[in-house]
Amino acid sequence: MKTLPHCLIATVESDSHMWNLVYLQLWLAEHGFSVKNLGSCTPVDAVLAALQQRRTQLLVVSSVNGHGYSQGLELIRQVRRLHPHLPCVIGGKLTTSEDETLAVRQPLIDAGYQQVFVGADAIQAFSAYLGTLHSQHDAEPAPANSVTSWG
Repeated sequence: MKTLPHCLIATVESDSHMWNLVYLQLWLAEHGFSVKNLGSCTPVDAVLAALQQRRTQLLVVSSVNGHGYSQGLELIRQVRRLHPHLPCVIGGKLTTSEDETLAVRQPLIDAGYQQVFVGADAIQAFSAYLGTLHSQHDAEPAPANSVTSWG
């Protein structure tokens, strides 16, 4: 029996919005993931603890309060310290200005996120990214005597 790849969803510590996380949870489940949603105002330590508890194949950080950039940087720095190869993405409203949000893409990638999803095409771009992850998983041989998992 093939297990579903596990995805962890979080937001930044100051973001109290939940609807984006619920949407992503349902959407990712429809796209073949087992999902754990850490909820709003996610402390960095809660993300790190959840990553220690279960093998995770994707960390998704979503923010709608405009503080995703600054607080997302701190989060990815801590994640990369312990999980240097974990696929991590961030998206949503990452600054209080659309122009600034486009400008912070590269610094977020430089800090350790594989992708930054913002703007009108964010969900389509995220869907395409998931396709690349599934392709990578399908191309990897399964270890002998083990349950097939993603990552």
